[in-house]
Amino acid sequence: MQSFTLYAIYGIADQWGEEKFDTSRLPFDVAEGVRIEDVSAFIRDGTFKFVETRMGSDDAKELQNTHYALVHRFDATTTFKDGDIVQEDEHNRRSEQLIRKVAACLRLIRPMRQAAQYMQGYVRKDGTFDVLRFQSPANLLEVPEVQKLWHLRDRDTDDLRKYGPAFLKAMDGNIWKFKMAVQFHELGHWAATDEHLKARYLLWASAIESIYTSHNPNHQGSKVAKARIKWFLGENTSIYGLGDLSNLLTDPHITIRSIVDDLYEVRNYLAHGDRIPERYFRDTARVGIGGLIPVYGMLFEAQSFIIRTSLLKILRDGLLRHFADATSSEAYFDANGLTKSKLRSHP
Repeated sequence: MQSFTLYAIYGIADQWGEEKFDTSRLPFDVAEGVRIEDVSAFIRDGTFKFVETRMGSDDAKELQNTHYALVHRFDATTTFKDGDIVQEDEHNRRSEQLIRKVAACLRLIRPMRQAAQYMQGYVRKDGTFDVLRFQSPANLLEVPEVQKLWHLRDRDTDDLRKYGPAFLKAMDGNIWKFKMAVQFHELGHWAATDEHLKARYLLWASAIESIYTSHNPNHQGSKVAKARIKWFLGENTSIYGLGDLSNLLTDPHITIRSIVDDLYEVRNYLAHGDRIPERYFRDTARVGIGGLIPVYGMLFEAQSFIIRTSLLKILRDGLLRHFADATSSEAYFDANGLTKSKLRSHP
């Protein structure tokens, strides 16, 4: 019997002036047997009725209403490979890991809110899904302000197909600095409630540190990190990419150069247990759909942009070998004059 694993996608672009998503492209192949599909016809009515009492009707409804998803269909029959027995549970585990990695890659390309997440089970003879395992709805609404209206676009699916194979290879290999940054990005994404936002900030700061610094004294510190970020991404690069801001809003033209000092100042206040200065909450950085966005809120948008753009650039430009470990990373930045000692001699 064929099995499936899916990871829900929040929604497709069809409103708020976003680029439209062409549903005629579905199912859309991504990588290693994973496709983007419309699964609304495969989740039978009443599938989650039995958990309404325990979870609540709203959460059960979110699961039931899963429409678009990353889907992996596979044969979970016990097999023999290279002298090893691969049983059904192992097939299921590998499929879940695969689908979660592809979801993490999509989150680098187009982070979105999340209503439902993971489901796994059997594909019935009529093509519908017999859901045996699932993760409770995330109801993750508190993404950074700029991402609250984001949905899946055509170019996001194209990018997922482009980046997916290299991303999976990196995550399955020994590309540790890249992998650690992805893991911190994922953890920060889920630290979404108001009381957890400081944790998100520090987790995303750690993701940036994973990419741009190491434990070697000559390769750490705010001055080193800021210089490397500006060099790698371009100091005049806007923290809002093409299509990030609604066309109803004015682009505030906030650049990497203009925010890295604040980015690290807030990081240092938090890391050392100090109170963040009031000006970060009082001063306005830009105007959003729902009102004024303070500098503190904008810095989460900046963190997300830096992490995601850096990791995708590493994939796009074939730089994974330079981010395998501290030694390779240090050699890469040293060759480009971006060490503490060289920055001191050339201020």
